[in-house]
Amino acid sequence: MLSTSSTCNCVVSFPKMSSDYKGKAIVLMGVSGAGKSTIGEMLGRAVHGRFLDADDYHSESNKEKMKNGIPLSEEDRVPWLEALRNTLRRGLVDNETLVLACSALQKRYREILRSADPNYESGSYASIVKFVLLDVGAEVLAARLVKRAAEGKHFMPATLLQTQLELLQIDEAEGILKVDATMDPDSILKTIRTFVV
Repeated sequence: MLSTSSTCNCVVSFPKMSSDYKGKAIVLMGVSGAGKSTIGEMLGRAVHGRFLDADDYHSESNKEKMKNGIPLSEEDRVPWLEALRNTLRRGLVDNETLVLACSALQKRYREILRSADPNYESGSYASIVKFVLLDVGAEVLAARLVKRAAEGKHFMPATLLQTQLELLQIDEAEGILKVDATMDPDSILKTIRTFVV
């Protein structure tokens, strides 16, 4: 289960990297209901970057599965992640600043996204694609998902929350910034900008 500490648990020793690209990508990750889209839109505006919501890249069959409470398989996820990687790569090559809201729950999924950096060496974690985990406790997440479903704002039901929590896998060597996403949005944004942007 995710922690609900009231402070930023900042793991910010990003791996050393060298890249010829001036673009940057920040992936706001976490389970459904963590606030990725809300914070992502705010961060995109704050850094004069382009905001991308990974949900927009899901196939209709993926959305239908999730809507019916069916967890996605690897066969469902990999093409989706590869499409996101390709979009990030185009932006990085064009020297854009990109903010992506994406669950990216497992290390192997993040490796696909890191490889948007054309110079990325697999397993090194030294990529111009940086990750921020929006950390929220299960009870808060469940309440947010129920509210969102009642408002008809998302296709992801609260019944899939436990599956997502079980999938979440973090390796400290990855240098992922972990932020308490129960803070107010402005504080979350300030924390991310201090350590990542």
